[in-house]
Amino acid sequence: MACSLSHTDDEVEALAQKLIDEDMVRHKAILDLALQFDNACTAKDDLRKAYKKCNDIPQESSALIDAFLKKESDKDYDLNLSMYENEAKIEKQMNAKLAWLVEKYNYRSQTYIDEEALKETLEEQARDEKEREEKIRQKQAEDEEFMLEFGRKFDSD
Repeated sequence: MACSLSHTDDEVEALAQKLIDEDMVRHKAILDLALQFDNACTAKDDLRKAYKKCNDIPQESSALIDAFLKKESDKDYDLNLSMYENEAKIEKQMNAKLAWLVEKYNYRSQTYIDEEALKETLEEQARDEKEREEKIRQKQAEDEEFMLEFGRKFDSD
């Protein structure tokens, strides 16, 4: 009985490209999901700020609403970070597969992948990673600022 695995270079390369394409689909799906969690977190934070400004609600109710929305926002924020961490893992897997393909192609002295396009893709991914990290740092700073402001207000009340 013959082995059903790919044996030729072209078949192995096609398999590697297929895996990269599948990684890209998962990568995009995770980024979309992370954005949804980020949007949910922002919406809850905006709602908290609106409740904070409202003077028609008893202080006890306002504090309960704020605590509830803060807890929900924190959950979304944690999930958002988790999504970005998973996205980064998939990105590393894609890069490893791309690097393997480039090495294989260079070894065979054939150019199947435009190395300049690969370089641009890797640079774009690095820029995206920096943007994500900056977004996370900004969110953390906003959360810390809010906790300082809320903590002072709550302590004075």
